[in-house]
Amino acid sequence: MSIRAKINTSVRMSVAKRKLDSRKITIKQGNPLEQWGLTKIRSDIKNNKEMREFFGKKELDRGSIKDYKLLKFRELLAYVLENSPYYQDLYENTGIDASTIKSYEDLEKLPLTEQEDLANKPYHFLCIPRKDIIREFTSSGTTNMLKRMAYTQDELLEIVDSVISGLKMAGMNSKDDILQIMYPTITATWDPGLVLSKACALGGFDSVIEDSLDVNDQIRTMRENGTTFIIGTSSFLYDLSKQVRSFIEPGELGIKRIICSSEPLTEEMREEIESVWGCKALRQWGMTEIGLANAIECEQQKGFHLNNPDFLVEVIDPKTGKVLPAGEKGELVVTTLRRKCMPLIRYRTHDITSIIDEPCRCGACVDQRISDIERWKGN
Repeated sequence: MSIRAKINTSVRMSVAKRKLDSRKITIKQGNPLEQWGLTKIRSDIKNNKEMREFFGKKELDRGSIKDYKLLKFRELLAYVLENSPYYQDLYENTGIDASTIKSYEDLEKLPLTEQEDLANKPYHFLCIPRKDIIREFTSSGTTNMLKRMAYTQDELLEIVDSVISGLKMAGMNSKDDILQIMYPTITATWDPGLVLSKACALGGFDSVIEDSLDVNDQIRTMRENGTTFIIGTSSFLYDLSKQVRSFIEPGELGIKRIICSSEPLTEEMREEIESVWGCKALRQWGMTEIGLANAIECEQQKGFHLNNPDFLVEVIDPKTGKVLPAGEKGELVVTTLRRKCMPLIRYRTHDITSIIDEPCRCGACVDQRISDIERWKGN
């Protein structure tokens, strides 16, 4: 790399770092992911005249955050009706506009967004000129439908911001910890290892990518780098743990947390992983189409903490579409509140869960959680 290229890269990194609210959050402030979310919400309120007048100077609580999300939903609905060919067609002749959404009960008036539609005509969801797209990701997830999503530079930084906050919530400290990134099998047109390592660099964390399937390579990398945190797919970490059992004693390598992503993690798998490494295994959940990294467990392991400012979530009966109350299991439906490139409204995830709408013992008081995630096996 030339000196000029190095300078340009350094400048871009410096600018990106200044935009990251997660760098200002410390693990001493309670739940870092919640603190990051509150920072984003306060910034939105400060910069929006309608929200400033609505909220005034009152402190944010669970009720006011629900009000905030409803205001963001109305704002997003007006935006897609003006800019998204898909939603213009979907809501045509329905009489739906932002003024019709006055309460959460009104959300049921809007048709659901189906995964098949996103797979078949992704660019109909675009709300910006294609020249403004910085990166596109394609993934089939677990539905075997190839879905393409586009992101702007600012949206990618938002993803990085949430990843850093999630790592902090898992306990990472930029001074002492090293994240070992294990993604031997890439099942999408993006490399999660590179995304994570870039997030670590921007967040001030050290990381090392080890994509070998060989247990000896993984252990050697841990010893050489002083790895303290591990992230990878649930199945790979489970298989690795069974092999490692004959190589190390629990806690021998000083691993503090293991983050299991991309796939379901059963309690049997978690018990095996935790007994081998002598630390807690936390689950992470995300979908490419709604922003890659969307929720993660805290050390209490009592549900996934959502990226609170990013999503309005509902749980529906997958057969009837009826919205279910908190605590009742059904299909997770997500609205991406802050996306401008390809926003999704009431998007069906095909994941079965329930909403946990109460404080967590980790100290999070106002964010929202979802329970264990299962795949919907219905038609």
